[in-house]
Parts: sequence; structure tokens; C-alpha cells
Amino acid sequence: FRLQLKPDQKITRGEVCSILAQALKLEAKGGAIFSDTSNYWGRNAISALTAAGIATGYSDSHFGPDDLITREQLAVMAVKAAKLADIQGELSYIDAGQISSWAQKWVITATQEHVVRGYTDHTFRPQAGATRAEAAVVIANALKLAL
Repeated sequence: FRLQLKPDQKITRGEVCSILAQALKLEAKGGAIFSDTSNYWGRNAISALTAAGIATGYSDSHFGPDDLITREQLAVMAVKAAKLADIQGELSYIDAGQISSWAQKWVITATQEHVVRGYTDHTFRPQAGATRAEAAVVIANALKLAL
């Protein structure tokens, strides 16, 4: 048996939900089942996270479990998982204007609480797909604050 973590590989929304649901020990109770998750391997994790208010779909019927998770989506889920209070402030990332309006306050909080970090070139790259390594660090940072 050879374990391949592939830290630079991108991670999906469904995979992040699975990791978070397991880490938080959440069970699927009354969460949403989307048309694209009804037969998905991670449907219970997605349902658990939607019930907990940590994850949301793109619409009432579409979640996109196989879509690559963006860095801003990951930041939102991490802040919600850690149950962090909103922090007001400004972002110093040179691409802060590219952060979606719905994610802005979450990225500010995630940045101020050191859940996420930008890159050495002072960018955040909000729509870039997060790697497995980035997701692991963000989730670990959020879990430290949640305990």
C-alpha cells in the first residue's frame, strides 16, 4: 500500500465537506439533499454541513460537489465551522477587489484570525482552486479556533 497525498492537487467542494463533517463529528440530520448530491458518495457530509449552516449550494437544487473549491469558498466554510464572529477591517491583498461580495466579510475574518493567508506576492487569489495542502492548513487553523 502506497499513500499518495498529492498536496498540490486541487480539492473539491465535496471533499472539503467530507473532511469538515468528520473533523466536527457532524451527522446528516435535516440537511439539504441537492439534485447533484442525491447519489454522491459524500452526500451525508454535505447534508450535515448544510444543516449546520457551514456549507451552502449554488442554488436550492445545485451544490456542485465535484467542483473545485475556491479559496474564498474555503475561507467562508472555515470561518463558519470555527463559529468565528465577524471582524470588521480592510484587506491588504492587492486583488482584494476580486473577492466576491458574498465572501468579503468571511475572508476578512479568516484573514484577521489567521485561518487563511495570502501569497508572498500579496494576493489572495479568491477564485483560484484551493490545493489539498491549503485546505488542510485552513481546516486545521479553523479547528484550533473552534476548540
